[in-house]
Amino acid sequence: MGRRLLGKKKWIALAGAVVVAGAAVGGWALARPDQSAATTTTITATATVGTIRQTVAATGTLAPAQRADLTFQVAGTVTTVPVAVGDKVAKGAAVATIDDTDLQAAVDAAQASVSAAEDQVTAAGGSTSAQVASAAAQLAAAQSSLARAKASLADATLSSPIAGTVAAVSIATGDAVGSSSSGSGGSGGTSGANTSSDTSTAQVVVIATNAWVVNASVGASDLASVKKGLQVDITPDGSAQRVFGTVSSVGIMASTGSSGAATFPVVIKVTGSPTGLYAGGTVSAAIVVKQVDNVLTVPSAALTSEGDATYVTLSKNGKETRTKVVIGTVYGASTQITSGLSQGDQVVVRQIRLPAGVTNGTGGTGQRQRNGEGTGQFPGGSQGQFPAGGPAGSPAGGPAGGPAGGQAPVGAGQ
Repeated sequence: MGRRLLGKKKWIALAGAVVVAGAAVGGWALARPDQSAATTTTITATATVGTIRQTVAATGTLAPAQRADLTFQVAGTVTTVPVAVGDKVAKGAAVATIDDTDLQAAVDAAQASVSAAEDQVTAAGGSTSAQVASAAAQLAAAQSSLARAKASLADATLSSPIAGTVAAVSIATGDAVGSSSSGSGGSGGTSGANTSSDTSTAQVVVIATNAWVVNASVGASDLASVKKGLQVDITPDGSAQRVFGTVSSVGIMASTGSSGAATFPVVIKVTGSPTGLYAGGTVSAAIVVKQVDNVLTVPSAALTSEGDATYVTLSKNGKETRTKVVIGTVYGASTQITSGLSQGDQVVVRQIRLPAGVTNGTGGTGQRQRNGEGTGQFPGGSQGQFPAGGPAGSPAGGPAGGPAGGQAPVGAGQ
């Protein structure tokens, strides 16, 4: 599977997923090397009620929701850098200073000019109106110069405008720095979620680690399905931890990657303040575009058709009974049953055991258990699960049909 999953929708069966006894339902090749002929194995599966979600899969990168790129706005020589990467800093804390001797002298000179201008205004009190106006103008100019000199002196100290963690330091004591109109001011500036430290020219970078976003993208075929407010299941790469979030924005300006396919930016706000997240880390995201609750399902492999009728074989007390059922939506390897079965009924699944070296090419169902592990929670829901009712915009009766391609559902433990 590629790093970015585009145009892929998948149905996920959650609490109350189909329980299969004996083996996984689907195209697993069960033959042993010494088998030379195909045989049929009978297994049973339990009809269960659960929640089905349709998701759009994407990958993205983590970024702090708040970040400050700090650069000196006045020229000078660095005298102190009291922080290092990984240090925690409070809002307003000094992260670097430059020699302020000349800047202090400029303030003193500007203050003297203000005092002299004030004396001129006093002396012009009995003069003509033109002389009074001239003295007042000189005083205003001197006061403006003093304000600029004081601002430059304040810029000799680089301070963090946010509480957070030092993420990068690119200066050292003794370095000569020059003013930069393109960088953050003396106290620094804060940036949004899409700032990348890889392209930053800041001298010190501070990030807040208590709030995160995911910068992801989706393909054109999924753009209409992904909307602001939808809930997202997030898994950081290389970690079993699961966190949750909501879509905070969906872009309408496409970009083209190396594959030539157009993608659209999606920003996901991570719920809560989960630990163990790192700026720039890659995550897998499942954006929930539809959710259907209280769905009775059985494995699709348990169904047989005869004309317009659909049947399952019930297994009870060692006896098998062919039973007519009415099916609803097909969710990949699971199918909704609208009548004819009850929760807990055992249905028979016939499975072909293939000879050695022969495969059926389906690759299995991809079923796995998910028990709601992880940190964070969806708004309005309990830890490890979506809130009741599904994401915004979910139809009460469920979607009209399964996704193209019939991706297999993911089973969840009770």
